[in-house]
Amino acid sequence: MDEDLKRFYELYTRRRSVRRFLDKEIEDEKLKRLFDVLRRAQSAANRQPWHFIVVRRRDHGELFSKVFTRGGFEGASVAIVACAEPGKAWVRKADSRNYAWVDVTIAITEMIGAATAEGIGTCWVAAIDPAEVKRLLCIPEEIEVVGIIAMGYPAEPLRREEKNRKPVEEIIHYGRW
Repeated sequence: MDEDLKRFYELYTRRRSVRRFLDKEIEDEKLKRLFDVLRRAQSAANRQPWHFIVVRRRDHGELFSKVFTRGGFEGASVAIVACAEPGKAWVRKADSRNYAWVDVTIAITEMIGAATAEGIGTCWVAAIDPAEVKRLLCIPEEIEVVGIIAMGYPAEPLRREEKNRKPVEEIIHYGRW
């Protein structure tokens, strides 16, 4: 395996949910690179049915404590509110499944990988009150709040960490179930 490939896979062994952050701002140039990852992410039929609201603690500190229903994320320097616009998404004909949330999840996952490469810690937060987040951020009715990504420099270094995961044999099926 060449060095670039090793670094790529090592990146995902370092990625973990960070809940404690340093009091340090994420540099604008890093955020711009992460936003470009969001912009370039794949989506079904290239519909890009997403919106991302960036809330910086330094500019909107009062919102942090209001949008997170669980403590511990207020120390993040940035919160990205990931939103889906189902009316703009591709819909699978066979079962009318709307792919808006899938597409948003793909974009956020790709950005989380890029953030890890930048040394930035992230945590996907679903323990929120989406209606309250919509109210606080003036999000239009037709837009759905998928989750909030807390971001900042981790209080502890990102390192290889083996989590309790199912063995490959339990999750991979060949041919048929």
